Amino acid sequence: MKHNFYFLLLLIFPLAVKAQIPQAVSAKTNIYLVRHAEKEIGSDPVLTANGNKRAGDLMRYLKGKNIKRIYVTQFKRTQMTGDSLRIQLGIDTVHYQASENGIDLFNKIAAHGDFNTTILIIGHSNTVPDHIKKAGVANYPVTDIPDAEFDNIYKVYYRRPFFFSRFKAKVKKGKYGMPSASSATMQ
Repeated sequence: MKHNFYFLLLLIFPLAVKAQIPQAVSAKTNIYLVRHAEKEIGSDPVLTANGNKRAGDLMRYLKGKNIKRIYVTQFKRTQMTGDSLRIQLGIDTVHYQASENGIDLFNKIAAHGDFNTTILIIGHSNTVPDHIKKAGVANYPVTDIPDAEFDNIYKVYYRRPFFFSRFKAKVKKGKYGMPSASSATMQ
């Protein structure tokens, strides 16, 4: 009886894990995620001078990464953060509705067939962690990025632990551009 229970768990567990990974991912899938750059104050603010510099730093950081499409929200700060990439490298941009559940974003990624390429998602301090989790990183903690932190870049990629196993999502956190105020105080 006990062995049957464990066997049943082995059958069910992979199905639960599979549901968390977007269906069309492959070993070629790379999803870069960043929070928008430093912004002015207001309801739909533009970037500050430091934010514009960071947008250029982002373009230089991602220049050789073969980004096929940029996903930005309806807010100017995310669009402006991706402008250097869009203009300098001629990369298409898709707008999605900012939300923590990421439904519109992931529906648009699927509709454009971008789960098998390299893309950039520019979001907000309260959405980027949720998007990482929705991309399939099951154990990623969903906590907002601190208000003064703008230099984080996350890469979600997919690997098979064994030849015939399902893909597993992994995340790698890095930094780009000048250290943010909160990052500089942590060092």
